[in-house]
Amino acid sequence: MREFGSEFPSIVLSDGYFDSLKRLGHCTFLRSGREALAFAAKNCISEISVVLLPAYCCWSMSAPFERMGWQVIFYRLMPDLSADLDYLENLLRKYHPGAVLTMNYFGIAPTDSTVALVKSICPTCYVIEDFSHCTFSLLTIYNPNVDFYVSSIRKSIGVCDGAVVVSSQQTDLRFVQEADVDFAILRQQAQWNKEKYRYTQGSDQKQAFRQHLSDAEEHLNQFHTIHAISPTAMQMLATISRSQIAFARQTNLEHLLACLEGLQHIVLLPHMSRALSGVPFSLPVLTRRRDEMQYQLAQYGLYAAVLWPISQEAQNVCPVSARMSEEMLSLPIDQRFDYDDIEEIGNIIIQVVTKLYA
Repeated sequence: MREFGSEFPSIVLSDGYFDSLKRLGHCTFLRSGREALAFAAKNCISEISVVLLPAYCCWSMSAPFERMGWQVIFYRLMPDLSADLDYLENLLRKYHPGAVLTMNYFGIAPTDSTVALVKSICPTCYVIEDFSHCTFSLLTIYNPNVDFYVSSIRKSIGVCDGAVVVSSQQTDLRFVQEADVDFAILRQQAQWNKEKYRYTQGSDQKQAFRQHLSDAEEHLNQFHTIHAISPTAMQMLATISRSQIAFARQTNLEHLLACLEGLQHIVLLPHMSRALSGVPFSLPVLTRRRDEMQYQLAQYGLYAAVLWPISQEAQNVCPVSARMSEEMLSLPIDQRFDYDDIEEIGNIIIQVVTKLYA
């Protein structure tokens, strides 16, 4: 039962999480995740412009390397989204790459063994780890053998722009231009209209925030330079409580897993409980009629993202990644939602699955 009135919950003060990352190395805050990857790549001083990427990666992960002339080679993943180490070893010995990208997907695919393999075969190879699915877990998962940690921030919290690069080495800031205020303003307008829509349910606000978001993404897709994060976003980051976000996401993931327990036609990834030891990103599930399910969920106001469409080349390399691209939905469990919200999300999913597979 929802409760109304009574006391206000506390306003939770910042615990300085993003400042604390400076204890790990040099921190650079940029406009977007793809620019963070480009910044890391530009700081990789290597005569071999070959980078190994996990096959399960979106365009914005491969594009920064391709636009700088790197040859992208995909490596296979195992069903739990960890690297196929035998396959990766063969690629390392064949190409002796300048860099390897790793990723701890959804906080369930630790990369320590992958990093150790890379450094044992190619000691001078740079390791870049995308921790966008573990943005608030870096103090826990940090591995000093990773040369660059990069994360998109705006996928996890309501900042107008933002990404972070944490590097064990001094980075060249000459690659970074001043903040892109136009992009930040577009995103901020979109977010403000979305906030107003929460209270009014007005079609004008909905149309406005969707248009602003579309304009902002189009603006970002044309990136040819690396921009610093906006001052507005930095002010927003200073208000964040990592502990509050961690509690909400861990509790919501555990709750939604319980709601969906035993539900047929919904497949969980192996070792999903590992995410509970950090700060979960979302609940990824697999379902054969993914696109139909996504559409039906949206009719109930539940928007589950597809992460991600991947290239045909990547699909050919890795059956696991191909299946993720075709069947995966990302269910929201983040700090915007409370107990009653998760109950409703669970009920909507059960209702849609029951109808879809009747």
